[in-house]
Amino acid sequence: MIKFYFKLNGYTKKKISNNIDKIEVIDRVKLQDGIDTFQKELNWSEMWSVDDAEKRLENGWWFYVIEINNKYVGWSWFDNDTRKFCNVYVHEKYRNNGYGKDLVYVRLNECKRQGIEKVWMEVEEWNVPIQKIGQELGWSPKIHYTFWSGGFDSTYHVLKSLVDGKMVQPIYIDDRAPHGGYHSNPLINQRNNNDDLYPRKSTEIELERIEWFRKKIYKLIKNSEKLLLPLMNIHNPIQEDNKISEVVKKYNEWLPETIYKTKNGDDSWLEAQADIVIRFQKQFGLEIEYPIEHIENDWYEILDCAIEDGKFYEDRLPLKYQDLKIFGGFSYPSRHLTREQMFQNAKKHGFDELMYYTWTCWYPKDDKPCNECKICKERIIECRSIGDTI
Repeated sequence: MIKFYFKLNGYTKKKISNNIDKIEVIDRVKLQDGIDTFQKELNWSEMWSVDDAEKRLENGWWFYVIEINNKYVGWSWFDNDTRKFCNVYVHEKYRNNGYGKDLVYVRLNECKRQGIEKVWMEVEEWNVPIQKIGQELGWSPKIHYTFWSGGFDSTYHVLKSLVDGKMVQPIYIDDRAPHGGYHSNPLINQRNNNDDLYPRKSTEIELERIEWFRKKIYKLIKNSEKLLLPLMNIHNPIQEDNKISEVVKKYNEWLPETIYKTKNGDDSWLEAQADIVIRFQKQFGLEIEYPIEHIENDWYEILDCAIEDGKFYEDRLPLKYQDLKIFGGFSYPSRHLTREQMFQNAKKHGFDELMYYTWTCWYPKDDKPCNECKICKERIIECRSIGDTI
């Protein structure tokens, strides 16, 4: 369970849907039908009954329901004694219409009216939709959403964030799923007529390393069992977005000639995986930390003029690169650091030994790095087997 808190001192009343009402006398038939539907969908072992609901009302709880077509299709509770928000639910048919936020707002509106200064809620680690609503509305603690592949730069960022006491929600995009975009780009199969490039062959190794890291992190970093949330593995297809895919196609690595040259005059391409990364962020809807490191003479130097202290300022992009505003949904906390600097920081904070177990090869041979691909050649320390003990 994660505890979240919200202070109402700066809160202003929000307008909510007309389908939401505060209930003081329960319609037992409607509520039982709603509970039955809820249980068919989620089968929650701690679900309350209609009798429980009536007792809550007798004890001063507030109960709000979404009523559509004479049915209860969602609800939320507020325990007035403990100032706790509880049991937000919206039927799956009515999600993505703002009802989840409205169920939060309606309770905050009433709390503000009654002069309540601080409220709280507990959210299961798996309940990402409610976590997202809380984060969007400014509840604390802040969750740091970040990509984690088990690679050098992303693992450094996860470890450093945990050392700094931040709550981290790691995200892994499984490119074995049919995400579209570059997966369906015919340019991919034109490169040496090689069908083996995508999906990457390292996915199972990366996921294995991430879970291995988690066990080591729990032993090494204080409070990390509470701070490091379960991995969010994106294995369902990401929504298509032609605008994003066309921009990535314009700059991406499969083109025979680049339209961008680095400050040193070298040809440079954007890696094709940027397509699914950017499309996922847009679908997710919240800022994600993109822990790319600083490499001299790489494509991402285009964005450096727009990045300051990890924040992205799209108005700083040159006119000819305005289409790269698609990168504006991310922050870039490690962009100022080289891998060498990351490793020195890891030594300073006592997790440098773990960095030897990061995985960066996309095309392993017999579960070992190929030592031939571009990212293998860029590695600055050896890649150890997790069979080796530390």
